[in-house]
Amino acid sequence: MKSIATFGAYAAIALGIFGMMFCLPYLFSAKIEDLIGAGFPFVGGAIIASAGLISLTKLVGYNKSEKLS
Repeated sequence: MKSIATFGAYAAIALGIFGMMFCLPYLFSAKIEDLIGAGFPFVGGAIIASAGLISLTKLVGYNKSEKLS
């Protein structure tokens, strides 16, 4: 089960970054329609990529014998 969750976390990171890169050229447009149309998917890709990073860090965890300082 952990391997499936790890794969899902890596997939979320990759697809979020891909979505952000796909929308990036439209963010340099002079038309307001292009900016709005590309801005929302760019933010969505950032949210998906950050959710993948958060889930990956939760999967890795930390060693309970080590004390955090």
